[in-house]
Amino acid sequence: MRPKSDPPLVSSQRHISAGVRIIERTISPAGAPVIGLLMYMAYGCLLRSVARGSRYAGIKPAAIGMPALLNSYPGMSQTELADMLGLERMTVGVQVQHCIRSGLVRRERCEDDRRKYRLYVTGKGLTRLRQIARLIPMHEQSVFGDLSQAEQKTLHRLLQKVIDRSCRSQGSA
Repeated sequence: MRPKSDPPLVSSQRHISAGVRIIERTISPAGAPVIGLLMYMAYGCLLRSVARGSRYAGIKPAAIGMPALLNSYPGMSQTELADMLGLERMTVGVQVQHCIRSGLVRRERCEDDRRKYRLYVTGKGLTRLRQIARLIPMHEQSVFGDLSQAEQKTLHRLLQKVIDRSCRSQGSA
């Protein structure tokens, strides 16, 4: 049950919720859960919560993932970064360019192979990463606050299991 302090669902949220139920019933008439659909729709809701221009607006995957990985693994190539993020090289290339333009990441030519570049997080990138890290607990509460701590831990464990399984499947294909 929703605590009284939470605002009621606004019209667009009710529409999304109803839409998901209709899609699920349509593609699974036998009533089996379509977990992938729910994960996809939940991801969309999560992205919209970040994009609303709220205090969480800076929490974008590229603004977190790339600087965090480059802080731990300075000098990664764009290909290595793409592999670690599980994204296409072109997608990562666009995100790297955005991070470079934003001053979060810098690119340097490799000394031993002038055709290659190495990526490094900048001071501004580290500062931004620390700012985002301070916002994450509040954002997590705003999104997952209706779940108990045990439910959040279970969801985290299950999502990690899905990611691990998916990565194993893709690697063996």
